[in-house]
Amino acid sequence: MSAKAIDLTGQRFGRLVVIDRAVELPGVWWNCKCDCGKQTKVRSSQLRYGITKSCGCLRDELRAEHNKPVHGETNTRLYDIWRGMKKRCYVKSSAGYKYYGGRGIKVCDEWIADYKAFSDWAKSNGYADGLTLDRIDSNGNYEPSNCRWATYIEQENNRRCCHYIEINGVKLTVAQWARITNTPVSTLKGRISRKGDEVAIKISLTKCNYEGAG
Repeated sequence: MSAKAIDLTGQRFGRLVVIDRAVELPGVWWNCKCDCGKQTKVRSSQLRYGITKSCGCLRDELRAEHNKPVHGETNTRLYDIWRGMKKRCYVKSSAGYKYYGGRGIKVCDEWIADYKAFSDWAKSNGYADGLTLDRIDSNGNYEPSNCRWATYIEQENNRRCCHYIEINGVKLTVAQWARITNTPVSTLKGRISRKGDEVAIKISLTKCNYEGAG
């Protein structure tokens, strides 16, 4: 086992208990046993940050949740957003599946079978009629740390900022570079259009005295 790998053997993460290291896979993966009896392999970071808490059996519970009355909100816009989010990720017949589930986008265990958890997060993080559920990193999952409520214009701008730019070995989206350099996305996009990706990012890095500007 790598000296840098944290030994998770015997630890519990949600429904999963770590059995041992999955040495046949690159990176740090663990063989885990789920409470339902199934075994699965999970990346270390997915366990440690609470992203994966089951073998996937929660998806079966998801189907039952679709038709289950929840907290008197089954006819609300927010409930429809919750169901739509899951449909895009797990229902192959959905028109949007190829852009979400087909690309490996998932819904975190915290939200997938618990509408109330999603609703509580939404109402404490700026949900309002007219706003849409937006993933900050369009290649990331639906989870609290990667979601926000945005206008349609903001969401479209986010999509346009999702091509990756690599500088000094660091590969990030335009939106991520903007956050790091404390530069408005519109300003950074303007610099890119005038000076090109690398020069524009380095200018922004220098302006914020970021250590990676060299």
